[in-house]
Amino acid sequence: MLLRERGHDVRVLSAPPRHGDDCGVGAPYYPLPHLRIPLVAPLIASQGYAFARSDRRQVDRALDWADVVHLEEPFMLQAVVARRARARGVPALATYHIHPENLTASVYLDRCVVLNRAILQVWKRFIFNRCGALQCPSQSAWRRVSSLKLSSRLFVLSNGVPLDDVSVDGGGCGDESSIVRLLSIGRFSREKDQATILRALRFSSHARSLELTLAGRGPTERRLRRLSDRLVRDGVIEHPVRFAFMGHEEMAQASREADLYVHAARIEVEGLGALEVLRHGVVPVLACGPLTATSQFALSEESVFEAGDPRSLARAIDAWVDRGSGDRRVEAARYRRVGAQYDIRSCVGELERVYRWLVVGGEFPGQQPGSIDRIYTVVR
Repeated sequence: MLLRERGHDVRVLSAPPRHGDDCGVGAPYYPLPHLRIPLVAPLIASQGYAFARSDRRQVDRALDWADVVHLEEPFMLQAVVARRARARGVPALATYHIHPENLTASVYLDRCVVLNRAILQVWKRFIFNRCGALQCPSQSAWRRVSSLKLSSRLFVLSNGVPLDDVSVDGGGCGDESSIVRLLSIGRFSREKDQATILRALRFSSHARSLELTLAGRGPTERRLRRLSDRLVRDGVIEHPVRFAFMGHEEMAQASREADLYVHAARIEVEGLGALEVLRHGVVPVLACGPLTATSQFALSEESVFEAGDPRSLARAIDAWVDRGSGDRRVEAARYRRVGAQYDIRSCVGELERVYRWLVVGGEFPGQQPGSIDRIYTVVR
């Protein structure tokens, strides 16, 4: 939408949205049929994905019109478009939005190094090396992708968040209470690892004073509910875990009322969802690991724990509880400014520079003459 506001003509090549979810870009200008994969279709849908089947006529129509192509995901459609774009001399840019493990975690193969390395090689051969540039949303993603020795130019650029004004209150701004409110927001899935948060409660010395809210939905919800019920039955926690799916305003309110925000994802390319919460003023406890970038938002070592380790998480939670509400409020105030470098308007401006470089050449990604009138984005 911001590209359109800046005067560019942006058209989408994808399957039509289901359930009215158009991701804010509207219906596709070049619609494609949905691709249904037998046996695994329910699993794909539960993860929030939907695939499009390529249509050469529609792809060529889009390429005839576009100045530059932006490939949003590394799937079959994008491989087809990348090949056709290169053959027709249309420059393309790809974004590294997901790790292979984001996909293989659903079938318990995220720890299969050989398989995930093979997927990366497929993406490299059929998508990334057919593009002139590859956007890495975080330093963590850049480090991984740079080991592939791609022919495309790599650059680090956040996907960005809107920096709207937020409340000056935060960090548990409710009434003083012996209860410490923990908040976690994200899709319920293996790679987001909410199970580690629940297991950590068994190792926390303050477990009975903690009140945890898990906000989201997804395929692991039933398992998470069983784990939380067991915590109550075993007397580990006094306050039952709250499960909720929140809209934007509800999320903002929950963030302002939380004492601690816990983000346990062990596979995360950027983790902008965490940034949205932190800007409301709340102390984070963020997972740190080779495949998660969320710890980039931490301002101190006290807000980091080892991904997948419930004891490490429990120690971090207990340390912030022991420090008291006063220290938490002081720390929370620091996080209201943490999003400045992720302003989506600045990120879009940098993206425009790369688009221009793809079209007119010159120094990468410096300021270049010329303009781009037409951009279309390939989405899943």
